[in-house]
Amino acid sequence: MHVRIAALVSHVSLLALSIGCGAAPTPTTTPSRSPSPAPTAVASGSPASSPATSAPAPLGDLSFAITGSPECQRLFRDGVLALHSFLYDQAHESFVAALAADPSCAMAAWGDAMTFDHAIWQERDTTKARASLAKITREEALTATERAFIATARELFAKDDAKEAHQVWLAAATKLHAERPNDDEAALQHALALLAVYAYDPTHVREQMEAGTIALGVLQRRPEHPGAAHYAIHAFDSREHAILALQAAHTYARIAPAAGHAQHMPSHTFVHLGMWRDVVPSNEKGYAASVAWEKAHGGSPSKYDSHSYSWLVAAHLELGHHARARQLVDDARAMVVAATDDSGDLRADYSNLVAAYVVHTGRWSDVEALVAPLFAAMPDERSGPGGAVACAMHAPGGKGSVRMPSALFARLNAHVLRAEAAIRSGEKGVAEKRVADMRAVRLEMAPWAKMQSPSFARRWAAIDDALLARARGVAKPDADVTKKALDALERLVRADDERPIAGPAWLEPPRETLGAALLAAGRAKDALAQFDRDLDQRPNHAPALLGAARAAKAAGDATRARARYAALVDLWRDADAGLAALTEARDGAK
Repeated sequence: MHVRIAALVSHVSLLALSIGCGAAPTPTTTPSRSPSPAPTAVASGSPASSPATSAPAPLGDLSFAITGSPECQRLFRDGVLALHSFLYDQAHESFVAALAADPSCAMAAWGDAMTFDHAIWQERDTTKARASLAKITREEALTATERAFIATARELFAKDDAKEAHQVWLAAATKLHAERPNDDEAALQHALALLAVYAYDPTHVREQMEAGTIALGVLQRRPEHPGAAHYAIHAFDSREHAILALQAAHTYARIAPAAGHAQHMPSHTFVHLGMWRDVVPSNEKGYAASVAWEKAHGGSPSKYDSHSYSWLVAAHLELGHHARARQLVDDARAMVVAATDDSGDLRADYSNLVAAYVVHTGRWSDVEALVAPLFAAMPDERSGPGGAVACAMHAPGGKGSVRMPSALFARLNAHVLRAEAAIRSGEKGVAEKRVADMRAVRLEMAPWAKMQSPSFARRWAAIDDALLARARGVAKPDADVTKKALDALERLVRADDERPIAGPAWLEPPRETLGAALLAAGRAKDALAQFDRDLDQRPNHAPALLGAARAAKAAGDATRARARYAALVDLWRDADAGLAALTEARDGAK
């Protein structure tokens, strides 16, 4: 969920708490990245047969000795493999089956509890987790290692506040690992707990590197372990460190072909390295695997993996496949309209792909029609701060389940798109109204205030200011107003620099908005500096390559202009023939 002019919702750090919403729906163990458009939206990668009738595909390999019947041990292993790939529904199914086969199989109850804490995604259900742990009996018959894992899980679910709980869990997992330095599963508990507390926090890079080092150590010893490869990718999910995860990325996709998340996760690394041609198949396979699983288990289409789907759209746009992207966008819109269940995550991912589409294609006149479905009411939703919307979307406040307010983020994104469209069409009053709409949605998000990162409010204030300043520039384009708009964009750039970058650019990154404004103001060299800095952060980002080429040309730097145009021509080597800037790029590269 990250928006164009600010690119900021996608990685807002929300620290999950707990909730008690009465009759409000509680999330299943399905990952928050799951709802998505219909399977027909993806052209390739769909399985030829249902996994219900074909042999199960592998999820990797591991060794985790437990006490229990042979059937429980087999099902427990399946569950842990799924758990390491964040396939929480699949893991839950395996652990429940293991307990049915052997009710005294304590570690199956441990594993089931762990499916209710989606650590990196900041989602959890403490009530269900505690109920699973309560099924553990006869602990005296267990090994010391089993008792230690169970004790660590009890630490994780002892507190309702997820931020506090994850800190306690980290201390317990660190101790578990220290006492069992040769136990790979203990090591990965430590790595995952580090990521639960510190992932995507630019002030705690050392802890992220520690998690990655632990994961790579396990991967070296056990090259088929899905958790080792998976956690390494998360730990190194930044522009500066992604190269360290490249081998793990390729390994993860190979060893766990049945895990949709395992197919998607390598694209986290590929995006940082500008490898857009690898991003496409990664997300086609990830989406197809989720469709196969949900179809085989009676899941609704809104549970398909919209996260992978949105990244697929972004990759096609970067490669200049605008017609293919439009087909995917239209199919996604149909899925949002048709959804009758909890579609918050689908809506958030849809708002992302719409943003990417209009930015790359310039079809700002399509915004109103494309975002309209995002304003339909969610199940059990009423408007108003702290009202039923909070319960319907699992806000903090008591015991039970909690998740990010994805549907509200989707609406926030939609209003930013609408404001941007108004600015580009010269409608100052409309843009100002959309900024007011953005503020109203943020008021609805008040129940989540304690979950937000310290920079959240500061960044959104900078977005408001930049949009309003640019809107005034449309109405009165004099030197003073232009300077104020540039100043507001510079403040937004500084605020946006506080957040980590992980994933595609959905809306226009602030540096690109500033670069375009500087170029329009006749400051070509300053514009080029902004575009080049953006390309350092987002390699092979097509709009930034085009902006840099134009800025270099305007600045009289023919060598750099040719280089940027040439890079764009290479990126677009199989782009749609009618792509507007393709001829310009080819001519400029000569």
